[in-house]
Amino acid sequence: MRDFFPVPPRPFAALAFAAALLAGASAEAKGGAAGWGDCRSTDPDKRIAGCSLVITQIAKETPHNKIAAYSNRGGAYQIRGDHDHAIEDLTKALELSPKSATLLASRAGSYRAKGDLDKAIADFDAAIAAAPKSATAFYGRGAAHQVKGDLDKALADFSQSATFDKKYAPAFVARAGVYRLKGDEEKALADLTAAVDADKKSAAGPIARGAFYQGKGDFDHALEDFSEAVKREPKLALGHSDRGLAFQAKNDLDHALEEFNEAIKLDPKSAAAFLNRANAYRGKHDLEHAKDDLEEALKLKPDLASAKKALDDVTKRLEKKASAAPAPAAK
Repeated sequence: MRDFFPVPPRPFAALAFAAALLAGASAEAKGGAAGWGDCRSTDPDKRIAGCSLVITQIAKETPHNKIAAYSNRGGAYQIRGDHDHAIEDLTKALELSPKSATLLASRAGSYRAKGDLDKAIADFDAAIAAAPKSATAFYGRGAAHQVKGDLDKALADFSQSATFDKKYAPAFVARAGVYRLKGDEEKALADLTAAVDADKKSAAGPIARGAFYQGKGDFDHALEDFSEAVKREPKLALGHSDRGLAFQAKNDLDHALEEFNEAIKLDPKSAAAFLNRANAYRGKHDLEHAKDDLEEALKLKPDLASAKKALDDVTKRLEKKASAAPAPAAK
């Protein structure tokens, strides 16, 4: 079962790009300088290529544009999971704007993703010093403290984040996770409900509370929350996967398969979605389709232990089925 209170670095992967978009390129850059169009692209590969072209002639750019080019490329590297290059670019942007809370928080997110928690906390400290009411900076620092096992500091930071932005659902979700680790299920559920209500357009709250209910075996309430998540963000593959798991838990395998099909359609590189669909096929004794999905899951994620174990089981069952089949009649 997926943990209901992950502490993802993804919000900070988006911060660098958001910073550059907010700042934008100057008028002369927007007028047709080579690379700027792609440097502002939402596609990370195009953005890296475009910003790299701009950076080859960076000396010609204004300080404002230099920050935009490096921070945009850094954000794209983060989305791709290349945190070493992201840190290099964000550091260059910070040389030009050393007190930018957004850039500091973005670089901290990459340090956290690499497991360098002390550097992450130092950058979040600096971000908070620059922007004392930054909900995202407090959230990020709380996440780093949680990974280090300091639940009290994590709880304090998540509480500050929720105080400064009462519509920031991730803060409530994260604080719920700390409460649950501390054994306070009542406060955890209250925060998850606050997350659901905080941002009516976000699926984060319903998904987190749904996972909480799922873990408790309350599949009806879980299904309600996952359905709300799908309603809010119908193109979010995770919402469909989780609703599929709720249907599967209720032994409604046909509806589960429909949800897993949609999840794979939305995110064909999700090994978890293929694994989920394979398990639904196994429940329907459709071993051939299950085998195909398990093999695809392992192509996408070769170290996925649960898929390896399931594939071994399915392969043995198919071999047993084949050996038990009567030989074809002689002509």
